[in-house]
Amino acid sequence: MKLLFQIQSYFGGGKINKHGKNSSSFRIASLKNLKVVLSHFDKYSLISNKQADYILFKQVLDLIITKKHLTTEGFKEILSIKATMNLGLPKSLKTVFPDIFPIIRPEVLDNNIKDPNWVTGFTNGEGCFFVYVTSSTTTKLGQTVRMKFQITQHVRDDELMKKFITFFQCGRIESTSHNLCLNFVVTKFKDINEKIVPFFDKYPMEGVKLLDFLYFKEVTSLMKNKTHLTKEGLCEIRSIKSKMNAHHTLL
Repeated sequence: MKLLFQIQSYFGGGKINKHGKNSSSFRIASLKNLKVVLSHFDKYSLISNKQADYILFKQVLDLIITKKHLTTEGFKEILSIKATMNLGLPKSLKTVFPDIFPIIRPEVLDNNIKDPNWVTGFTNGEGCFFVYVTSSTTTKLGQTVRMKFQITQHVRDDELMKKFITFFQCGRIESTSHNLCLNFVVTKFKDINEKIVPFFDKYPMEGVKLLDFLYFKEVTSLMKNKTHLTKEGLCEIRSIKSKMNAHHTLL
């Protein structure tokens, strides 16, 4: 919630709505404040396929600003744009406007990662830090600790996901069971200790994801010192793990 208030302050407007016990959203709907949003994303371009949705969103806003949405032609043009965005037109609009066809979706040509702060922000929204305690037949305690850093994105952003391997100089890409999403994952302890943790120390996150990282870093330190090989260390890691990802469902 604190992070949403910071975003609201940054854009100088918008509303924060609470959805149930554990979810809230920040929305901007006024033309005045939407122009501020456009100014921001024109200066700091999106590099995922969401950039295509932004370009289409901007086209619609231009039609509204010039009052073309008040004409039949302008309204149908907006419907054609909407048909290409996100989930497309709902069945109700398809029934009323059967002659509407989606326009060609813009192609995202530049998905190179230019700023490490972008990676931090992207991880804040799409990343996770995991600690697992699993059974093992090769350790004296019969249990072992595994760690994983993960960033998830829709399969359409496969080229962007590969850029994380280049950026961090480690990790791999995995498909989810339903093949709709891709995960960039780092599981080798050496990479986590020498690349992932130092990066987020230098470019820290904000909000609850920062807490997950700090717990993750604490476990990394314990493993580096071999504390996880003792009964006491394993109990300590279990305690830390219980505090992580409280806002996620672990699969």
